[in-house]
Amino acid sequence: MLIEQFYLGCLSHASYVIADEASGEALVVDPRRDIEVYVDFLAQRGLRPVGVALTHFHADFLAGHLELRDRFQIPIYLGALAEAEFGFTALSDGDVVKLGRVRIAVLETPGHTPEGVSYVVSDGDGAAPHAVLTGDTLFIGDVGRPDLLSSVGVTSEELAGMLHDSLHRKLMALPDEVLVYPAHGAGSLCGNNLSTDTVSTIGAQRRGNAALQAPDRASFVALVTAARPPAPAYFLHDAVLNKQERPLLEETLAASVTRLTAAEVRERMAAGARLLDVRHEDAFQAGFMAGAVNVGLHGRFAPWAGSVLAPGDELVVVGEADQLDQAVIRLGRIGYDTVRGVIDWADLEADLTAGELDTIDRVHPDRLPDHMAESGATIVDVRGPGEHANASLPGAVNAPLDRLAQIAAGWDRAAPLLVHCAAGYRSSCAVSLLKGMGFEQLADLQGGFREELIEAL
Repeated sequence: MLIEQFYLGCLSHASYVIADEASGEALVVDPRRDIEVYVDFLAQRGLRPVGVALTHFHADFLAGHLELRDRFQIPIYLGALAEAEFGFTALSDGDVVKLGRVRIAVLETPGHTPEGVSYVVSDGDGAAPHAVLTGDTLFIGDVGRPDLLSSVGVTSEELAGMLHDSLHRKLMALPDEVLVYPAHGAGSLCGNNLSTDTVSTIGAQRRGNAALQAPDRASFVALVTAARPPAPAYFLHDAVLNKQERPLLEETLAASVTRLTAAEVRERMAAGARLLDVRHEDAFQAGFMAGAVNVGLHGRFAPWAGSVLAPGDELVVVGEADQLDQAVIRLGRIGYDTVRGVIDWADLEADLTAGELDTIDRVHPDRLPDHMAESGATIVDVRGPGEHANASLPGAVNAPLDRLAQIAAGWDRAAPLLVHCAAGYRSSCAVSLLKGMGFEQLADLQGGFREELIEAL
């Protein structure tokens, strides 16, 4: 028996290959959309995929079930309550998917979504459970959010009650030694305070998972429906696409990676396309095309791009030559298939006029007191509410990056602003967004927030 985890840090996403090595039969669970990582692994291990399964309709990425189905001509497995445009095999409580000797038993575990299921893996008929793939029902350190609803007509309170029952009547009924393999880890907005560990046990979660310590169903419902960070706009977009018979990634990439000239970039921007600059903030702030939005490829690129750009926005990607294809793939992972071309920054820069080239004023921390005295700027903290509440600069206004555009809509465009985040990644994106909104006096705090700066001001 083989269970191989594939962890994608930029999306905090875990997917799996379960296999019986003797027969060579394999099942891929919760795959990402760029499936070559699984194709290569299966080939290297001499395994033959016989199916692809989802634990639920994911909201924070586009799953690769259609790509694997069409590549290998294999069935798709979903929970019995799932509704989709494509054909699939519906799985109910007690159903078993067989891979040679390996047995994968289905538990219907609604709560994060109505159609959610978990997969209990055993090495042969009658063998004790070895592991359970819990999707977004049970994480390491938390449980799934009941408010990221990919269907209609069910309240978060109703889902929270289902989640309590799924956890306590089904998953917690498994032996303590059963391994827990979730679909997400630390950094995912599908849960709260997720561990950096990517595997645990039922026993460890029974003892240490905060959500499982709620004394009764009502307390649990109140706990998991308490205020949480709002979901980015792309979550609903992805949840809907995961139910649809949509274009495959290879089809969208073929149209997206078209190399553009500077003149063609101007034409597309004039027609309404947004210029997404994926370079590091240091390079971006030293010089960029006016109107560009900076989301660096080196960070949590896809989640932040999905947070500040609307699904359906037509995009042109600019970056270093070796960044362009990867940027388009990572946008494709969240279903942003409207990239209308790419351009190497060196080619674009060489053609820009002085009026088209823009820069950002960067304030070194040592200069912060003088800058504030001279400019009278309002400090804008684009970190999350929890980060801001923990420690913040005197007088700073908290405008989290994912809500910045809405919060800043009524601000005076001529007022001086000093923007900061924790390290400079989010603030660079924020300043580029504010510039695009017409703000005239902007500066970025180089290196981000430091507690010693509180005393300096």
